[in-house]
Amino acid sequence: MQEVYTTLVVEDVEDTSNYIKQRIEKLCPLIRDIQQAFSIDDAYEKIKANHFDIIFLDIQLPKGTGFDLLRMLSDEGKIDFEIIFITGESAKEFTLRAIKYSALDFLYKPLDDTDLITAVNKATEKLKSQYFNRQISLLLDRVGDSNINKTNKIALHLHNGIVEFVTVDEIKYLEADGVIAYVFLRNGNRLTTTRNLGYYKEMLMIDYNFYPISNSLLVNQDYIVRYNHKELQLTLNDGTILFASKRFGKSFKDTFTQQNNNGSKVLRSIAHLWKRMLE
Repeated sequence: MQEVYTTLVVEDVEDTSNYIKQRIEKLCPLIRDIQQAFSIDDAYEKIKANHFDIIFLDIQLPKGTGFDLLRMLSDEGKIDFEIIFITGESAKEFTLRAIKYSALDFLYKPLDDTDLITAVNKATEKLKSQYFNRQISLLLDRVGDSNINKTNKIALHLHNGIVEFVTVDEIKYLEADGVIAYVFLRNGNRLTTTRNLGYYKEMLMIDYNFYPISNSLLVNQDYIVRYNHKELQLTLNDGTILFASKRFGKSFKDTFTQQNNNGSKVLRSIAHLWKRMLE
């Protein structure tokens, strides 16, 4: 007998909420009980009174955000469900990055049928692992009022719904392999993620010191000790040798040459690193 799941849709616009409910009913037959909440207080009371397996949570709500609701529930130890965020195209970029860092899913409105089915399937798979509290804690730390980078953790999607929490500083580089990516750690371990390289590329380049040296390699620059542009060869501090593509190798060199002429403190530090690599 197949297991069935319960769901709460938290969306303040009634027509939108009804639309989301209708799509779930049509496309996700294992979800049999779908309730609706139209405000933070309404959702809070329903979650306290009922058990839900999956919550579809709008980010922008009257008198607050979905994150405010999660903080209230987290403080009371009532996070025992998977979350799929729902957002509009205008959602802030740093907010979506915070969600991705936490290995949580989000869907744009109006919902894409394939994305909805995929997100629900992943959520039901992850229910077996029960990483709710660690993922929500990581998310709330990243969307805190003062600084998105208060935490230095990233949650990685592995096979069978497993989520691995890794300190970003421990990552030496990532390598693409089709629809998956390998994450190479400082301790010598290699993790296989079920997300492609593009999923991690933007956020690690924006928030951390990562740089692409080819279409398939994203390197943490803090581990680079030498770059031989003639051979397009990078050497990491543990002796690992990586090779850049011609296009990315030239971009890699030009970027840091240009930054070397910038007078800011941060870019002077990067230029110093580049100088060390050329020695």
